[in-house]
Amino acid sequence: MTPLVLLVGFLGSGKTTFLKALLPALQQHGVEPHVLINDYQNAGVDAEQLRGLTETISAISGDCVCCGSRDELLTALTKFSPAPGRIVLIETNGTTDSENLIELLALDPDLREFSLPVQLSIIDTQRWQKRFWHNRLEREQARTGSHIFLSRADVVPPARLEDVERSLGKLQISGRRVSAPSFAKELAALTHDLASEPAREFSPPDPNHSPHHHHHHATHADHHFASVELLLPAQISRHRFEEFLRDLPEEVLRAKGLVRFVDSPEEIFVFQKVDHADTPQFFPLGPSARIQTPLILFIGPNLPEKNLHASVATLATNP
Repeated sequence: MTPLVLLVGFLGSGKTTFLKALLPALQQHGVEPHVLINDYQNAGVDAEQLRGLTETISAISGDCVCCGSRDELLTALTKFSPAPGRIVLIETNGTTDSENLIELLALDPDLREFSLPVQLSIIDTQRWQKRFWHNRLEREQARTGSHIFLSRADVVPPARLEDVERSLGKLQISGRRVSAPSFAKELAALTHDLASEPAREFSPPDPNHSPHHHHHHATHADHHFASVELLLPAQISRHRFEEFLRDLPEEVLRAKGLVRFVDSPEEIFVFQKVDHADTPQFFPLGPSARIQTPLILFIGPNLPEKNLHASVATLATNP
């Protein structure tokens, strides 16, 4: 599999500047980066800034890749030629809905050759939570980050940096702190680990296989993916499953996937649950859904993988 990395941060937070430091560091570790840049107007301008740092770079100008430009993004990814030592980095535009983007990339069966997303959230210490009506979006972009980089931390007063740190703590923004060199080292290890991994499975599971098989192998847990994906039992009681979703740990910011219920096994439903107190929603897909395998995707940083495995396993033994 090829590692898939998202760089997320509000407008002007320093994503391209971070990339300028990250790309040479990756190449020092023998990793060949392919970069996709998304922006409303100047994606090509940002791409030109990186031309000398990587041989493969593409620009996607227009709406966010999580919505309006999603088809162009998916086309670019499906045209990518995977090879050992290669990695894909997506620099998103400043208003991207990171949760929706993670769902899109994790659940599209055409992207089975890519890993679940790793998300780096770039937080501008000068402007953090000074965006007025955009503060909520900035917080949401940070919350889903499996990794965090504080940009401009070297130019703000110590008191301001303390304020930002205190704010992140109160908001439970707990992604792993990295610099460009440390992130490059971790991504190089991930690239090496995934080189021999098979593509993620979206076909119906082997009935002789454990129903809670983890698509993303547990030995890579130290890399802190932004999501965890598990197979669900072939059929579940709707009441039992709603109970399960209500009891998810607070670290789960969003849960989404496909499920079949024992009282209507011929129908497959897409479900979603946003935030801890949210009521689960279910939508029938009919018999022609692209993915037929019951599965669940958890989104959030520092997800308690062992606990999630154990909880999903109880669905099989107590359907």
